[in-house]
Amino acid sequence: MSWTAMSSPIPDFPFVTVTGESSRKVAPDTAIVGVEVVTYSERSDMAFEKLNSTTAMLLTLLKKYGVSTDNITAHQLVKDTKRAREKNGYSKLDILGYEFTQVFEIRLDKLEHYSEIADEISKMDNVKGLKSEFDVSNREEIEIELIGLAGKNAKLKAKKMALGLDVKLDSVFAINDTGSYKSFFATFGLDNDRVIAFGMPTIDSSFFVPKHIEISKTINVLYKLTP
Repeated sequence: MSWTAMSSPIPDFPFVTVTGESSRKVAPDTAIVGVEVVTYSERSDMAFEKLNSTTAMLLTLLKKYGVSTDNITAHQLVKDTKRAREKNGYSKLDILGYEFTQVFEIRLDKLEHYSEIADEISKMDNVKGLKSEFDVSNREEIEIELIGLAGKNAKLKAKKMALGLDVKLDSVFAINDTGSYKSFFATFGLDNDRVIAFGMPTIDSSFFVPKHIEISKTINVLYKLTP
């Protein structure tokens, strides 16, 4: 009789897993502004003309405040045919008109005129869905520092756990900074539904720059233990 050995993905040595966290409040100095241009008309060419004229007004507004066209991204144009609601089971419905939608993403490298830009865009016809996501230009440097602090936090937690269990903390076996145990422990056949959110959430229709945003980093560390 032959036996097929299946190796377990779980480490075959004593271990402890810990989460290290760190965060910092910083004043934002950049932003990504998202706007949606939506136009409608009974005629397709008229709806498209409205879209072009609204887009031209938007670009003129941004140029007035020194926003380069390189900082403006236009996403795919969507055309939707609007039909009358179905009555009496007829499937062939009358066309009421046409709607064009296009999303624009605007990167502001400085926030000097943010409030004016947001205010004027919100007052434009055929524009909706103004959303802003604030950030800092030196995020990468801050995150590197936060990862270091999160690592120290994780090690301190691991030492306390090892001390409480009367075992010794050994070397680090695995580490990640994805913010989720789910992918981290997939390698070991373990699971955890905890989800960590990073950065600042998107703000709808915000006309003011927040005093600060919070940047956070979370790392998951697996330490070997020595009995």
